Amino acid sequence: MSSNNITPKLAKELEHLINKNLDTSYFPYVKGKSIRIRHIIVRETRAGFFLVFDTKEHKEIGKMFCKTSAVALAKTVAMGREGASRIKELDSQIQKHFNDAVFYRYTMRVTKDDIKFDVAQTRYDIASTKTHNVKAQLDSFIYS
Repeated sequence: MSSNNITPKLAKELEHLINKNLDTSYFPYVKGKSIRIRHIIVRETRAGFFLVFDTKEHKEIGKMFCKTSAVALAKTVAMGREGASRIKELDSQIQKHFNDAVFYRYTMRVTKDDIKFDVAQTRYDIASTKTHNVKAQLDSFIYS
């Protein structure tokens, strides 16, 4: 975009965004091997899950399957919002659909039967779509 395409209204909106006081403590940042949002830490375990820990209360908030779920939970708790149980439910759904997709993809790779392949492919497409839809719901907790 060249400077000729910037309208005065757009320039004013950009200036407002730049000068606006933002509370940066709610932004996730990486420190070492963890993601931090205020006093909440997200860290991957050796088993491949994501542990969400509250450093103020010195307690585990949850163990999540998906990094997106863990960050969504951390942000929700850090901001004092409702929705932690919904995020945990969505994490369970994404885990189920992801595992289903892995199974169907494996079946497609190893089967010699055309009918089995077609059925597995259809089920893979459904599981993959559901996984992406649940991830989009989790993203709404992060970016809201």
